[in-house]
Amino acid sequence: MNKNWLWVAGVATAVIGVLAVTLYFTRKPALHGAVIDPPIEAAAIQLTDFNRKPFELSSLRGKTVVLYFGYTNCPEECPLAMAHLKTAVELLGDRGADVRVVMITTDPARDTPEALKGFLGKFNRDFVGLVGTPDQLGRVWHDYGVAVENGGETHSNYIYVLDAAGKLRETFLPDTLPADEAADFRLLLNE
Repeated sequence: MNKNWLWVAGVATAVIGVLAVTLYFTRKPALHGAVIDPPIEAAAIQLTDFNRKPFELSSLRGKTVVLYFGYTNCPEECPLAMAHLKTAVELLGDRGADVRVVMITTDPARDTPEALKGFLGKFNRDFVGLVGTPDQLGRVWHDYGVAVENGGETHSNYIYVLDAAGKLRETFLPDTLPADEAADFRLLLNE
């Protein structure tokens, strides 16, 4: 009876080992941010870019898109978010060209296209800044659940990540580590 028990235990251990190895190598890596599950279609955005040209979010289909709502005179969170995103995009090497970072102003009174272009140019010349009328921006803020107060200086502080199909997949906070952001961008780019 002992030999039968040892044989059964050995087979069970082998089966569990094979299952564990299979699960380890076939598991889907997890995203680091607050995951939107199931992913939802990102709300349309129709504003003006910092080159004074019409911008539609749908024009970025096929890219991983990162949306951030902030303002150029922000003392801490906005520069931190942009610095981390700059590093995250750089960590992707050539694949960084497939990620578009878009900052939408929360301060339309002071954030001119030139101010946005200058601010974002300090981080990455491929980052895009968007402006609009207070009504246009208000609709976009509403669609993304962004609270804006005190002339734009107080605002929700999330980074929104969209996949190539235009689906909202996750959010980050500005202090998320660039390596974690880059890892998530890489996962989305490889889907």
